[in-house]
Amino acid sequence: MAITAKQVKAASKSYVAFQAELRAAMKQLKKLDQALRAQKASLHALSTVTAEAEILFDAAIRDAGGDSQEQLLQATKQMQETQMSFNLQYLQLQSQMQHENRSYTAVSNIMKTKHDTVKNSISNIR
Repeated sequence: MAITAKQVKAASKSYVAFQAELRAAMKQLKKLDQALRAQKASLHALSTVTAEAEILFDAAIRDAGGDSQEQLLQATKQMQETQMSFNLQYLQLQSQMQHENRSYTAVSNIMKTKHDTVKNSISNIR
C-alpha cells in the first residue's frame, strides 16, 4: 500500500493540531494546579481560624466560671455559628475541588484519546 503525499500532509497537519491542543491543555492544567494550591491555602487558613476559635472558646469557658451561665451559653451559641460557617466554607471548597477534578479528568481523557488517534494514524501511514 503506497502512502501518498496527501496522506502524509494530512497526518502532519493532524499532529500539529494535536500539539497545539496539548499545549492548551497544559496551560489549563497549570491554572488548575494554581487554583488547587490556592484552595489548599484557604483550607489551611480555615483550619488555623478554627483552632484559634477553639482556644478562645476554651478561654471563655474558663473565664465564665460557675456563676455566669448566660455568658457560657452565648459563647457556645457563637461557637456553633462559627463552626457552621466553617463547615459551609469547607463544603464549598470540596465542591470546587470535585469540579476541578472532573474537569482535569475530562481534559486528560480527551488528550489521551487524541494522542492515541494521531499515533495510530502516523503508524498506519508508515
